[in-house]
Amino acid sequence: MAKVEQFPDQSGENGITDNIKDQKTREIFGTGRRQGNSAMPDDSLLMGSSTGQNSAREPAGEKTTDQGKKPTYKEQIKKHRDRIRIYRIFGALIAVIAVLLTVLFFTTRHYNRAEIVKARDFPAEEGAVCVNFDGRVLQYGPNGATCADANGRVRWSITYEMDQPIVSMSGGVAAIADYGGTTIYVMSVKKQLYTVNTSIPVHKVGVSESGGVAAILNDSTKSWIRLYSKEGREIAYFIRSMEENGFPMDVAVSPDGEKVCISSLLMKDDSVVSNLSFYNFGKAGKKYDQNLVGYFEYTNEVFPYVKFLGNKSCAAASDSRLVVFDTSAVEPQNSFNNMLTENLQGIFESENRIGLLFTDLTRENLYRLDLFGRDGKKEGSVGFTLVYNDIQIKGNKVYINNERSMQIYTVNGREIFNGGFDRAVKVLIPSKVLSGLGAVSENEIDKIKLR
Repeated sequence: MAKVEQFPDQSGENGITDNIKDQKTREIFGTGRRQGNSAMPDDSLLMGSSTGQNSAREPAGEKTTDQGKKPTYKEQIKKHRDRIRIYRIFGALIAVIAVLLTVLFFTTRHYNRAEIVKARDFPAEEGAVCVNFDGRVLQYGPNGATCADANGRVRWSITYEMDQPIVSMSGGVAAIADYGGTTIYVMSVKKQLYTVNTSIPVHKVGVSESGGVAAILNDSTKSWIRLYSKEGREIAYFIRSMEENGFPMDVAVSPDGEKVCISSLLMKDDSVVSNLSFYNFGKAGKKYDQNLVGYFEYTNEVFPYVKFLGNKSCAAASDSRLVVFDTSAVEPQNSFNNMLTENLQGIFESENRIGLLFTDLTRENLYRLDLFGRDGKKEGSVGFTLVYNDIQIKGNKVYINNERSMQIYTVNGREIFNGGFDRAVKVLIPSKVLSGLGAVSENEIDKIKLR
């Protein structure tokens, strides 16, 4: 009897249908990565590859070509990051170009008209003088002083009686004294700092931007130099003989309040001799006699001007030279000496520059203002035609004005504005930006808008 083989039910668990399904499943997922007991699908399927012949992974052992190959998940992430990087670089480049164009526009722009807009009433005291006080207005006269901001708001006001008020300013600090009197008032742009009384008449005062004051007091035969701290405390004094040291012309105090320079004039062997004396009242100067750390003489010259340009530099100007001293060490050194071949018409200053004014010999302009930095080197020159009342240096700009006209230049001589006012202007109040330019006219503080 023939043997009959039995086949399992095709619909059963081990049937043909299930075998076919398992085979197809293995074709699709057989090459997937395993994690634990479960198979992970291929990256191309995770990225949404289309189904069909191309979606199945090629059997092991068969080579694939780059043509038509789908990028992996990592490759697509890399491409996406590269695209973002390119966008960022392109965006940064556009931003830099926009900034450069904006800077170019504002640094080369020329204005033709000045519109004056009233900010606030500011009554003028009879006989008072108005000056720019670090972007504010300082009005001082025989009966008192007042400080107001550029919007006309009064910051402080003091009363006194003086016959001949003299003022020294440095940064946002001012000292006012009566020439020949015995009282010195020291104020910042915000408030009154202190008052000192002297028993000897005041001849000259110099103030630092930190609030320290050096006062030159004269009697008939001697000069007393007194130095006050930013709190008004006397920290040093010494006496100089006019016969030996000469008559004091000017005094300057360093920003830190420790260094003092005095210019004096005396007769010596039938010649006029100027001397520049440097004193250091810090710890380093204590070992020197009377704190004198430097002494320089110049024959047949007069030095009516000395000015510290920071703690490490001091400039002095005579009728024939500009000299700059390096004061970074205890003993100052002559670091720059510029002999003048033209007649000096005036000296103007800012916090870090000095301007020397000359008549323009080329006759292209009426005047020429040469500008020098802290190291004494020439930084630029401005030629102008305006018959001026005042010249101010603020930042990298030079402001020249009289009551009815104004000219503005950059330090290197490029003209920014040349025009007139519709009312009389007493003093300009420059700011760090042109949009903050102000002025004091009759009984009011104004804003100036350049068009």
